Amino acid sequence: MKTIESVLVAGAGAIGAAVAWQIQRAIPGAVSILAGGERLERYRKEPFIVNGESCSFAFTDVAGSSNPDLIIVACKNHHLPEVMADLKNHVGEQTLILSLLNGISSERQLGEVFGAHRIPYAMILGIDAVRESNRVSFSKTGKIFFGDAENPEPWSDRVRAIAEFFTRSGVGFSVPENMLNRLWYKFMMNVGLNQLTAIIRRPYRPFKSATREEESASLFADAMREVIAVAAPEGVTLTEKDIEDSFRVLDGLSDEGKTSMCQDVEAGRKTEVELFSRTVMDLGEKHGISVPINTLMYRLIRAIENTY
Repeated sequence: MKTIESVLVAGAGAIGAAVAWQIQRAIPGAVSILAGGERLERYRKEPFIVNGESCSFAFTDVAGSSNPDLIIVACKNHHLPEVMADLKNHVGEQTLILSLLNGISSERQLGEVFGAHRIPYAMILGIDAVRESNRVSFSKTGKIFFGDAENPEPWSDRVRAIAEFFTRSGVGFSVPENMLNRLWYKFMMNVGLNQLTAIIRRPYRPFKSATREEESASLFADAMREVIAVAAPEGVTLTEKDIEDSFRVLDGLSDEGKTSMCQDVEAGRKTEVELFSRTVMDLGEKHGISVPINTLMYRLIRAIENTY
């Protein structure tokens, strides 16, 4: 497999812009952001400001065609069908695709359109990026976890190629031995944290060891326990240790950092509630498992969305 030299980022929200910024700083000219129409015009007129610094990204027009070595998808899950349509003329024969979307289904959706052979599992964890208009700020860039479902050494060609590029570009990464388990781990964490912070409209502070509010922390943990329950009959083992690890991850983030769903609610945007509690509810129904906390969170967030 050839060396990765060019990267196209599809979805320039907080995470997409932060990852593109890292690559651009390390390897100028290696990264481009996919955009079209009015969005492309706006991006060209109003440069991204990342941590107070103007960033002159290159842009690739959706209406054209390109052949990047790697595509990083970082849109909202409900925008994925639109992004996949935008990418139809930008996936070459050897292009690899990494999806940093929340949830446990985007790799399957992308694979059905572009071929599973080019799409390892992936997620990003530990980033506290926030985007407001053209301004993106963060104190932690986090780490991209990616790989095949299982990754005994030596890694597959596609995993090695991406790892080598991230090493050159300074992007933090990890290749877990059991990547599928880690994908579910992040799903578990998102289900608890994103939804709860969207409901109470709070940053990370109430969930961190030094400033913990027990009511919020216990709800976070109990929502994750419902994911542990529905994951087991799906063949995925998550434990109380994973819940403890989730709290440790939050200890490394900014007190005032916010989840993407909290940002969505504050901005009056559609949330990813269907991806989180609705998925847990469907799995609960499938396996005969009660998930009352996620059922309540689903109803509350849908009620919040109805106030926009």
